[in-house]
Amino acid sequence: MADTIEATASAIVASANLVKMIKQKFNYTVEDLAIACGLTVDELNGIEMGQDAEPGKLHRIAHSVGLPGDIAGAPQT
Repeated sequence: MADTIEATASAIVASANLVKMIKQKFNYTVEDLAIACGLTVDELNGIEMGQDAEPGKLHRIAHSVGLPGDIAGAPQT
């Protein structure tokens, strides 16, 4: 069970870091990224604050800027 908790925590941190990294690298605001990936500002804020690590959303974020979907553990579709 400790391994599952640790893996979940790692995924959440990676998700938050992905959003922060993309915003910095591409000089995006959260609104810019929302437009690029088709998620809402609230969804992106939730991911960045560590409240959400849904793989499908992470794939959309990564794909919207040309990164592989598995960059943050999101499955490729």
